[in-house]
Amino acid sequence: MNTTFLPNRRRCLALGSSLAATLALPGLARAQAAWPSKAVRFVVPFAPGGSSEIVARTTAFELSKALGQSVYVENKPGGAGNVAMQEVARAEDQHTIILGHIGTLAVNPYIFDKLPYDPVKDFKPVSLLAKVPSLYLVRPDLPVK
Repeated sequence: MNTTFLPNRRRCLALGSSLAATLALPGLARAQAAWPSKAVRFVVPFAPGGSSEIVARTTAFELSKALGQSVYVENKPGGAGNVAMQEVARAEDQHTIILGHIGTLAVNPYIFDKLPYDPVKDFKPVSLLAKVPSLYLVRPDLPVK
């Protein structure tokens, strides 16, 4: 039996389609608008002054340099972070991001009967920004080890 490769109609069509798609895709990618096209709002779901704000402001500064567009931090405390999470979940401008937190994404679904957002469907992770340690502390005269 001769095992020489002979192109048939299906292979030719598949090859032609692949070639056409390969040539067309770069043109489609260039047709898209550059992001961001305006300032980016970086929402922190807690009051100013905490570790979350420090992480957000440092990140916003670096993002501004990398994107060539202004990135500003807006603190939006309230409802254990639910107020800010709801607002960002409903934002339609494509220029609003939020500092996700274990409390707003993993804890709140278990302590609130109903959330104004779905932590799985309404948000998509972009990057791990920081790991902030938590410590148990006691008074020095407390007899614990």
